[in-house]
Formats: sequence, structure tokens, C-alpha cells
Amino acid sequence: MKTITLLLFTFFISLTTLAQSVNAIVGEWVFKDAYNKENLDKAGLEYMNAEIIDKWTFIFKADGQFESRIMDEAGTGKWKLNEDAKKITIINDKGSSSEFTILKSTKNELAIKLGMGEFLLTRNTNLNQITATSE
Repeated sequence: MKTITLLLFTFFISLTTLAQSVNAIVGEWVFKDAYNKENLDKAGLEYMNAEIIDKWTFIFKADGQFESRIMDEAGTGKWKLNEDAKKITIINDKGSSSEFTILKSTKNELAIKLGMGEFLLTRNTNLNQITATSE
């Protein structure tokens, strides 16, 4: 009986931890910096600064939906956080998937590895803008 109680307790703690981790990801995030800029050539750095930094956003919603905006294009789909809260998987509406490895997560910063790039995203705390872009 003690074993079953211990297993159930561990299971519920795991669910609670995952729910708290998911809630930490929910919100609008803006790409603010790249950690490995030294690996980019001049053209790549110019492109990143012109098209990605302060322009690419992700909105992770509590219902598992996401929106992405980059270069005047919007994408939508579903997202999920893996069990150990180390990876975010997104699947766009066309069925294509991508995986982000979480390098760091705080209340207002999210560092991710996407492909060969490592990026810092910050939470958009302007509630009026979040409401307007989510409608």
C-alpha cells in the first residue's frame, strides 16, 4: 500500500511540475538576441538583425495553440512541452514540426536552441499588445 501511495504521490508531483512549467511558457515571446552570433557571416548577421531580432514573435497559448509572426507572415499550430520541461515541440497547421531545446527559462526570459542557433526571447509584458495580437 505504501508503494502505491508513493507512486501516486510522485505522479501527482510530476503533473503539478509540468503544469507549472507549461504556465511559465504561456505568453508572447519576442526574439531579442542570438548567443552564437560569432558563427554568422556579415550577410547572416545583417539578415538576423533586420528580420529576426525584435521582429519574430511566438505566442504560446494555454490551450496548446501557438501563433508565430515573422516577416509579415503568421503561422499557427499546436505546441507541447515534453515531460522533463526541456523541449518545446511545435507542429504547424501544415503538419511540419520543429523542436526547441530550452537552455534557460525564467519569468521573463526564455533561451532556446533552434537548429544550430541559440536565441534569447523575452516575454512581451505589454498586455494591450498581447490582447490585440491574439484576437
